[in-house]
Amino acid sequence: MEQEGPWETMRAEQENGELLSEDERMEASKEFREEEPQGSVKEVWISMSDGSRSEKCSDRFLHCLSQVPCGSLIAWIILLVGLGGLTGGLLIGAQKTRDMLDNDQFLWFMEYTLIGVVVSMFVIGTLLLCVGHVSTEPTSRHMFQTTKKNMCAQGLNVFLMVFCYLLGFSWIVASVVLAVPVYLLSLLYFADFTVTKNGVDTKCIYLVHYGLDKQDFCGADFQNFEREGKQLIISYIAALASSILIAISLIHYMIVISANLANLRNSRIATLNAYDDEMANSKLVADTTM
Repeated sequence: MEQEGPWETMRAEQENGELLSEDERMEASKEFREEEPQGSVKEVWISMSDGSRSEKCSDRFLHCLSQVPCGSLIAWIILLVGLGGLTGGLLIGAQKTRDMLDNDQFLWFMEYTLIGVVVSMFVIGTLLLCVGHVSTEPTSRHMFQTTKKNMCAQGLNVFLMVFCYLLGFSWIVASVVLAVPVYLLSLLYFADFTVTKNGVDTKCIYLVHYGLDKQDFCGADFQNFEREGKQLIISYIAALASSILIAISLIHYMIVISANLANLRNSRIATLNAYDDEMANSKLVADTTM
């Protein structure tokens, strides 16, 4: 038979109605401490403390990452890169185009239009980033915890999705417009501008054929025009690529908004289900008490 420990003996004596003296209690506690494997307890406690610390650090790191709206942040960075490339490409392209055509009034509105477009898109992109942050799953549970707030958040996201759709369509049209000068300047590489003038073959270009002023460049002027045009096409290609990047960022924003909208709807349904369960439990308790 197994020998009973001091605590079993104390329990048995207490159940039988017998009380131990103070000295007997001290001796029983000493025997119990000697029988315990102290080393294993310390190792388990150290391992548990280390594990809790590592889990706490990783949990904090994951919690910080969960608060970052990665999708909206990536779209915002793409938008900034596109706006920077568009600003540089159009400013340099407009100035070189004026120098090439010897016309200081050509595209006079470009700088003013560009300032308005870039500032507006920066403000809109930052607003979309903020809305994406508050509509992300970890933050939305604290910001839109009630049904009315959740409905307002859904309405705001639906409005921004429609707005991004219209804005993205506008930037696609802008990309098509920016593709026109790229196509016209690319003709300098592929088209043959040789004409017969006074019985002599020479290269000439008539800008009226391309919807510009009634100007023509022949001979040495055509060579200068061709050289400057081949340098100018790089600026318009950069502006076209930047416009496409802005359209891609708006499409990315629409994807993020649709995901946040689905999360808001799911959280609202979960809240309603939890409320229904709570009401059912309260009714059950009320029936039981009655």
